[in-house]
Amino acid sequence: MRALIVAAASVIALAACQPETKPAEESAAVDPTAEELGQDDPSVVFEPAPVGPPKIYEAMSNTAMSFTPGKLTVTPTPQSGVNMPPGATFAFENGIRYETVMAPGGAGMGDPVYDWNGPFPGASGKVEAGDVEMYTVEGETIPAGTPNGGLCDKPYIFAVYPHTDSQGEVITIAAFTGTGWPPENPETALCGTFSYSAVK
Repeated sequence: MRALIVAAASVIALAACQPETKPAEESAAVDPTAEELGQDDPSVVFEPAPVGPPKIYEAMSNTAMSFTPGKLTVTPTPQSGVNMPPGATFAFENGIRYETVMAPGGAGMGDPVYDWNGPFPGASGKVEAGDVEMYTVEGETIPAGTPNGGLCDKPYIFAVYPHTDSQGEVITIAAFTGTGWPPENPETALCGTFSYSAVK
């Protein structure tokens, strides 16, 4: 009899240690989808949005003619992935070449927002953040002996201000050094501005 009581107590204790049994529909784990995890569906072939044709410009400002004489070809480049923005390649006639990726909204980052009238003082009217296109420099080709090491020794970001003046369509590139945006020291981060007029 005593053995029976001990055996019954053991069964009760064992049952108490077991996890609670749930219905099958509750216990079945539901894994998050790739989209919920912020990942692309590997079964869907990514097709980047089409980009525009290359545009050709001629060095116009003194700095542009000194460091990048001749023509500049700006070639839009497509997205490399669904979560990546498009970019552009800036290829100068003297062999300098920069591969960049757009930084949408970058011109408006910071508190306070960077004063764009500083690098673009010749602009008619006030330059707002929405007027400026930002590109991070992802790769560069600098021929040996290039003055100034290119637009900068090590450019991190280009701020491009497209506008129209008496020369017609113009872009001004403000090249910044550093490791992030906005720069810790705006006065020393800006290493030059370079203006180019569109070739008609």
